[in-house]
Amino acid sequence: MTVRLSALILSCFMMISCTPIGMLTSIGTTAGTFAMEERGLQGVTDDLGLKADVIAKWANEDLSFTTDLTVIVYNAKALIIGSVDNQDQRAQAVAKTWEVAGIKDVFNEIILKKHSSLQDFAHDTWIDTSLLASVTFDAQIMDINYRFETEGGTVYLIGMAQSPAELNRFIAHAKSTSYVRKVISHVEIKPRKSMFRPSANKPSSTNDPA
Repeated sequence: MTVRLSALILSCFMMISCTPIGMLTSIGTTAGTFAMEERGLQGVTDDLGLKADVIAKWANEDLSFTTDLTVIVYNAKALIIGSVDNQDQRAQAVAKTWEVAGIKDVFNEIILKKHSSLQDFAHDTWIDTSLLASVTFDAQIMDINYRFETEGGTVYLIGMAQSPAELNRFIAHAKSTSYVRKVISHVEIKPRKSMFRPSANKPSSTNDPA
């Protein structure tokens, strides 16, 4: 298991460095970034393992249409993006994802190909690259806790926001990016711990019977 997960992390570094988005990062900085995430390095590693398991599940079930799908796993929750020919294929992809041990939730954002055109996807890579640059240089956003993918001009988000204000700021960046048609968020808000602790010596609010 350790060997497999180590290989996954290494392959992830290699994929990042070979993409337009990866030009803004390096293997060294990516390793440090993973450790700084809300999930922590172990959480990132677990999610990468689950992603690999989902893809392997699809392959083992001979679901050839899933080559047009992308899965992002964050805190054991799978976001599936892409397009398929019919509702049956969509249902199969989601059902097999739920069968993967460790997956806690599945966000189904698969669309039907008949509802989209090649023109819709023309600017997706440009949107991803532009949005990444925009949020990376915004000091009020901890962008390391977000994952996003553009499909047909729609930006899909998943991750952990520090506050509603931070999430709204991220979404505002996405909406202001050229060619973006819509933004769909599955981002959670980080729970805030109470500043007050109940006192161990606090008297009971009910009186004992005499």
